[in-house]
Formats: sequence, structure tokens, C-alpha cells
Amino acid sequence: MKKYISLAAGFVLFAVSACSPSAPVAENSTAKPSAPPTATSPTATASEKPSEKPTPTSTTKADEKTTGNAAVWQEYKSATGKFTVQVPSKPQEQSQDQTTDVGSIKVNMIISEANYSAYFVGYADLPSKIANPDDTQKGLSNLVKGIVENIKGEIKSEKESSLNGFPCRDFEADGKVQSAADKSQSTDVSMKGRFCLADIRQYQVFTLGAKDKFSTSDADIFITSFKIEK
Repeated sequence: MKKYISLAAGFVLFAVSACSPSAPVAENSTAKPSAPPTATSPTATASEKPSEKPTPTSTTKADEKTTGNAAVWQEYKSATGKFTVQVPSKPQEQSQDQTTDVGSIKVNMIISEANYSAYFVGYADLPSKIANPDDTQKGLSNLVKGIVENIKGEIKSEKESSLNGFPCRDFEADGKVQSAADKSQSTDVSMKGRFCLADIRQYQVFTLGAKDKFSTSDADIFITSFKIEK
């Protein structure tokens, strides 16, 4: 499962130079972004600390859902991230600073594993709101393309959506993960997710797993359980 974690931890940022009202916004009919979205893979160091500890939740049957190979779903709540989500196992937490052309941006991530898949939530605060709200979906689409490029994949479906009134983009994709032991070998994988922009906060929620064992129903539990707290 570690190969899925290392890949799932990739986080793609909005073209943050487009957030400032004085700069051109992402992509339009006359110009392209100055740089494509960038991804980061968190490599924890001794100086890095998780942004928060998991919040214990009730373990009564009413709070649990079991699917697949007896994965027990429980609620994870992030006070600093302002979201809740159902996860199939206790998540790992990581955070790191990513350098951009407008300064350092802190990226926060949680990753849960079960049944040959990784379940990922990442969030980061942009320096300011997108200058032109009409370009939000274009920006979200660029994020989808960036994350799918991480698995050298192909987008199968993509559509606009919303959550708590915030713009989102849902997608499904297939790709490959290179074997860490043998670079000539790779594993076919599937990915399903939802990316949202809540004011200046960017959320990325997705599941990544071996294609022949990928559970769409488990991915749906995870993605649809994700809630943003205003």
C-alpha cells in the first residue's frame, strides 16, 4: 500500500499567481497561465508535525459502515481544516510548506488506507480569492488534469458540482503506478474524486487504488461523506 500513499499524497495547487486581482486569471481566450499547476509529495521530516490529531468519535454501530473486506468506516473531523469525512481506517496526517511565486503555502493532508486503496483529503489556503469567479471551474479542471498527470492517466469523466454552495468538480480517471522495486513494472490504478474551492481554501478529496480491486461504492461513501463546515 505504500506505493499508493506516496502517490496519493501528491497535491496540486491552483495557479496561485492568478489569485491576485492585479494578475491575469488562470486561462482565458487570450492567454495561458504563466505556469502549470504544481504538485507536491510530502516527505515527512523530523521537524514536521501533523497539523492536528484525529478526533475520536463514537464507535457505536450507528456511526460505522462496513463494506468490502470488513472496512469499518468512522467519522474524522478536522477543526483546523473545517471538514468532516468518513474514513475506513485511522488516517495518517502530514503537512508541509510549498514554495510558490507568491510565497509559501502550507499544504495539509490526511491519508487513510483499506482494501488496496488510499483515501486522501488535502487542503490549503490560497493567498487571496480567485480574481474572476467565472474562471473557478477552469481552475478546478486544471487541478484535475494535474493530479491525473501524476498517475500518467486519462480522465474518464468530469463534471461541475457544488458542496454547501461552494464550486466543485467531480472526476474519474485511470492510470498507472510505477513499481518502486522494478521501474519497468507498473500497476493499473483507478481514481475517483472531488475538488472544491471554498473562498480561499482549496480542498482535494479522492480515492486511488488498484484497478482490479477498486471499489466504486467505497469511493462514493468517502467522497459523498465529505462535508465543509462554514
